[in-house]
Amino acid sequence: MSSGKKAVIDLTPNVILTDDGVGFFMDKGYKLSKLTMADGSEQYGVKLAKVSPNSFQHMLRIGYLSRLEIVRPEFTSVRSDLMDLSKLIVFGFLYKQFDQVLFEMLIESSMIKDWNRANPGNIIDEQTKINDAFLNNVLSKNADQLKSIRKAVVSPLLENIASDTSLQADEKNVMIFLADRYLDHTRPFIWFILTRFSSDMDHKELIQKTRKLLELYIRRSRIADYLTLLLMELAISAETLNMMTFAERVYGKGTDTNKLIFDPQKREALAKAMEKAETNLTVAWRIGNPSSLSIGTENKLELIIYNREAEYLELKEKVEEKMKSGSGVSLGQFYKSTSAGNSEMGLLYLGYLQEECDKVGMRFTSRVGENRSGVPSVTLTVQF
Repeated sequence: MSSGKKAVIDLTPNVILTDDGVGFFMDKGYKLSKLTMADGSEQYGVKLAKVSPNSFQHMLRIGYLSRLEIVRPEFTSVRSDLMDLSKLIVFGFLYKQFDQVLFEMLIESSMIKDWNRANPGNIIDEQTKINDAFLNNVLSKNADQLKSIRKAVVSPLLENIASDTSLQADEKNVMIFLADRYLDHTRPFIWFILTRFSSDMDHKELIQKTRKLLELYIRRSRIADYLTLLLMELAISAETLNMMTFAERVYGKGTDTNKLIFDPQKREALAKAMEKAETNLTVAWRIGNPSSLSIGTENKLELIIYNREAEYLELKEKVEEKMKSGSGVSLGQFYKSTSAGNSEMGLLYLGYLQEECDKVGMRFTSRVGENRSGVPSVTLTVQF
């Protein structure tokens, strides 16, 4: 689930904003910086001193965040925070997608189409803007009706969860929690529509469709764990390569790198030396945005790990022909081509993630590629 347990996540990501995000920050008087990203591009954004989970996820859900990068020589020391951030991003993306799909379902319904035909000067569509204060006032006045509608959506689903003997008690609790979270993060305009048109003959069918969509997204939530675990396996694998290569470069080829990496004091000293030398890895997230000019990216979330070190370059050489053509190799091929990290564990998570995405109608792809600056990268992509 999202990282609501911690008051802050102790990481300092570089954050690239969408146009809406830039407008919001500039209106608030924030000064944006020009940040150099792992792919060599320079973009305006902010460097956060820490991550406040609730406000961060809110910015993600309303479409202010475009890309994030964590730049460090190693990730083991911040493993817990990195996993929390990953889950925070994946859940924020899922909440945003649920809200968008539900809204599109409502405005494409015969109920709203009939309204638009009868009220051409006051249509309801993607561009409709309603004052937040007005919306909140209407919803507050209709609190009992709103509660009844929400209960109609969720009660049958909760009953099914409670009676499902294949689920453990903790699994049931998570699913019940997620049902509330998805509905809590739904835009007020959706509830306004469901309240305003509650007497329409198609209203009951829309409630049923909303419930089915909610059930689907609760099942889709499982990918957050698999995607995060796979990300960590890749990050630790890249970290091991990074540390070994740096140690050999500084201390010589015959160095016992295992002693340096697995002795806590020597490892800490090595990490500090790497940080000073800016021998860093980058974990990045690219978040799909409906207002993006790039067609087909609005329903896509990408997790990327960049590493400049020799083992990745060796892998690049093995698949040079494909990389030059702009294509890549699958993550399965990647693991077969390198002995870095725990490949068996990585492949296990990869298999689970692929299987889970297939079950819930999501597309998962993985590739090893090379960016414009010649930095090898591993990319995991989930798309609706």
